[in-house]
Amino acid sequence: MNGLFSSTILDVAVGLIFVYLLLAIICTTINEWFAGMFSLRAKNLQSAIEQLLDGQTGVNAAADTNWFLTQFYAHPLIAGMHKGGVSGKGHPAYLPSRTFATAILDIVTPAQPAAIDFQALETGVNGLPNGDVKKALLALIQNADKDITKAEKNIETWFDDTMQRVGGWYKLERQVWIVGIATVLTLAANADTLRMTRVLWRNPTQRAQIVEAVKARAGQSNGNSSNPTTAELKDLDYLLGWGNDNKTAPESDNCWLRWALRVLGWFLTIVAVSLGAPFWFDLLNKIVNLRNAGPKPKTSQQQSEASATG
Repeated sequence: MNGLFSSTILDVAVGLIFVYLLLAIICTTINEWFAGMFSLRAKNLQSAIEQLLDGQTGVNAAADTNWFLTQFYAHPLIAGMHKGGVSGKGHPAYLPSRTFATAILDIVTPAQPAAIDFQALETGVNGLPNGDVKKALLALIQNADKDITKAEKNIETWFDDTMQRVGGWYKLERQVWIVGIATVLTLAANADTLRMTRVLWRNPTQRAQIVEAVKARAGQSNGNSSNPTTAELKDLDYLLGWGNDNKTAPESDNCWLRWALRVLGWFLTIVAVSLGAPFWFDLLNKIVNLRNAGPKPKTSQQQSEASATG
């Protein structure tokens, strides 16, 4: 046995993890690009706000069931966050809960000239026609002990709780995108885990090249610190791609068995890449720190900084 860790098994594991890391970084980059292009965060926020504020008419607009929602988006604090103002199509991707609560208070108390007090808020809410927003606001202010600050805080919490639920839906949606991108990326690169394992096990030179690349990558701060470099991807030419597929195919005359092993290898890669770059980067660093020398010693500058902060 030889190699960075005096173990061929560990070197093969490092090689696979390094491939997963680079593919996961590419997957994350593509996913972020799609999220920005399709405004996924903005659409999720818009959906959450609509769930909170639709179904509420106004005093002078009984026929408009979305009157309150329209007034919310017309409020200067909210309209100013859109690209192009109130008529703009660029819905913001983020909204502070305090800004949400302030807009709600202003809409409910349009005739309040000065600072809003609890009495004005209660009167304004009671003055709304029956609707979903009125029911929600009545429940929120009843637990405020007639304190306007607590009432505003309850509205902020109402918004934050909704955003947590929507955030869960967004993460699930993003995970579906990640699996889809990982599948396309794996098939396009022919990233077959079983085949890559055979190549690394049989080729000490290839293992040594990847170990050297691992040393450089492991010194970075996190798994998303940078996209794969040309040199890093070039080192994987023999592992990835369809050009070398026949040279490294499973040694079996059974066509069905070969394809079954290939599909299994792709599946393992898709699962691995879907775990994300931070997961593989942390695991890579932990394995690198198993060297006999232990963790890399701190430089004198790092020791001085640690003493100063300590």
